[in-house]
Amino acid sequence: MQSVKNALRVLEAVAEHQPAGLSDLTQRLGLPKTTVQRCLTTLHEAEWIKPAGQEQRRWAITGRAFSVGSQAANDQDLRSVALPLLGELQVATSETVHLMVPDGNTVVLVERLDSSHQLRTFYSLGTRMPLHTCSNGKAVLAALPAEDVAEYLASNLVKVTDQTVTDPDLLSAQLGMIRKIGYAVNEEEQQEGIVSIGAAICPPGSGPVASLSVSAPNIRMPRKRYAEVGNLVCETARRIARQLPSSNGVH
Repeated sequence: MQSVKNALRVLEAVAEHQPAGLSDLTQRLGLPKTTVQRCLTTLHEAEWIKPAGQEQRRWAITGRAFSVGSQAANDQDLRSVALPLLGELQVATSETVHLMVPDGNTVVLVERLDSSHQLRTFYSLGTRMPLHTCSNGKAVLAALPAEDVAEYLASNLVKVTDQTVTDPDLLSAQLGMIRKIGYAVNEEEQQEGIVSIGAAICPPGSGPVASLSVSAPNIRMPRKRYAEVGNLVCETARRIARQLPSSNGVH
């Protein structure tokens, strides 16, 4: 635990005094030089800091540190805006509602409103899913620029269940349909027996900053219900997006 605390102290010191050198950091933090050096090496290997010059004598933080900090602020705004509307959606559908944010080639669960049904979906907050395996992720993927989509489709598309779509052409066709109707459908592609319907949250002039979905066992979410729930999901996503500043988005 102490080593983690030391690494965080070193990271904070680099951020405050960058470009920061080993001797300067050792003096400021009052830690042994060997300890600071170990922390710098670990942070560099984890891509939190980078050399500020040609030689590894002075350090600066990387974009990863910036993105985590900005994401934390954005998530706070997002949740405060979204929660009342997610609550309305949960009441209207009587099913579990998930709010997720994109992070690279995945989406991460940041909020969940549970169904009152005994048989329901359950994912812990912080659960991470590949974009192509869930309705939240597919909705985000469909809203990304064409070059980003092409790069993702060319990557290694993992299969989570037997129903997970990993064929790039088929997935591309699905994304086209999502753009047309506004919502994504996931039929047991992330978890057997579970169907979810999701939509991206795109503030005006921005790319997808988040996505929301309604998830339920397939026995309570037959195909004849997709359009009804999909329209509710899309309208909720639009209402949330209108209340978010466009600067939160991915352009």
